[in-house]
Amino acid sequence: MVTLDVRPQLLDALSALRDRVAAARFPLPLAGAPRARANRDELLAQLDDYLVPRLKEPEAPLLAVVGGSTGAGKSTLVNSLVGRRVSEAGVLRPTTRTPVLVCHPEDHHWFSGMRVLPDLTRVWVPHRDPDDDLLLLGENPARVLRVETADTLPPGIALLDAPDVDSLVADNRVLAAELICAADIWVMVTTAARYADAVPWHLLRTAKEYDATLVTVLDRVPHQVVSEVSRQYGALLTKAGLGDVPRFTVPELPESAWGGGLLPASAVAPLRSWLVHRAQELEARHHAMARTAHGILDSLRSRMPELAGATAAQYAAALRLTAAVDGAYDAEHARVRGRLQAGAVLAGDALKRWRAFPLDCSPEELLDSLVESLSALLLCAVTAADESVDEAWRHEPAAGAPGLAGHVPAPESAEQRIGVAVRRW
Repeated sequence: MVTLDVRPQLLDALSALRDRVAAARFPLPLAGAPRARANRDELLAQLDDYLVPRLKEPEAPLLAVVGGSTGAGKSTLVNSLVGRRVSEAGVLRPTTRTPVLVCHPEDHHWFSGMRVLPDLTRVWVPHRDPDDDLLLLGENPARVLRVETADTLPPGIALLDAPDVDSLVADNRVLAAELICAADIWVMVTTAARYADAVPWHLLRTAKEYDATLVTVLDRVPHQVVSEVSRQYGALLTKAGLGDVPRFTVPELPESAWGGGLLPASAVAPLRSWLVHRAQELEARHHAMARTAHGILDSLRSRMPELAGATAAQYAAALRLTAAVDGAYDAEHARVRGRLQAGAVLAGDALKRWRAFPLDCSPEELLDSLVESLSALLLCAVTAADESVDEAWRHEPAAGAPGLAGHVPAPESAEQRIGVAVRRW
């Protein structure tokens, strides 16, 4: 049996790792920066919402997150597993605007606090009629988790109905990914019409990569094609190395089409039995929990070097940018010093004023002419250095970062600042 390591040393190491991952920044627009930011955010979510809380409290109930694409019937499935309507379902999209977590009343305290998903505000809806709207007036669904209790669920497991992973609403997609990262058990739901789509397969491959405890549900399958679709889906799973993943099929029913009712208990009985077994049988529960935790821990061996490589690329690009600036200004600094030593400031009007001082030129006039001459020399040097920087940065993708593009100040601004600096000097 897989065992779960909960030693304090591991928790300390993970906390230190978490702080370093959170400190990583990828501001420069390099080729791998978007992927690095996404990987960092995903890893932080898994550490904060799953791995660290799970290792601290291994006795906490299992959390099964029900995820999938639009129209897969996730909310109807959750309602049917619970035995009553707890999550909004229907034909309008997106239906799951506020994620809903359902647990046994004895397990309520595990999820009412900030142990998992600490960034989501908890809300509770008082008892209502089945036809009442499930969204509270004035509620902002973006960062809210509604917690429900149901005696029909056994202690030891909670179900979480997540937003669509391919939702048209960007915040919903982000939240769906975050919720899945908090799961002990990933319940991936797809349909007979969409089981080959890219989105569900991305989730399945991610689950395989992390060796998470995974269940797939092929939902809303027409009776006449149940055997054929199940066979094809099973073949795809086997080809992807997921042939041993528990797979459940739910037929297309009138309740599925409109999402307003509950599926017959017989339609979800196999999946419910599988989940209940994980909640009530100690070895099965421990195996499900430990497999997901170990999968995330093992994934660090490849994910951390990838993040470190992206960080190193950012650092190297920043060094190239600053080296171009330093080199350009150092070169102009040497040129200005040479010009000063050669008496370049005492030229033109400044030289005339110098020769006329003090009989035909006042100190103020001499100072003004010297300031003007030195300022002109410095402005030429700054302009030349900026042109050199622009030329060097033109070949550097990192120079396109916000705040760096169009970095050259207006000539009037540079001239004014140089004049002030020269007069103070």
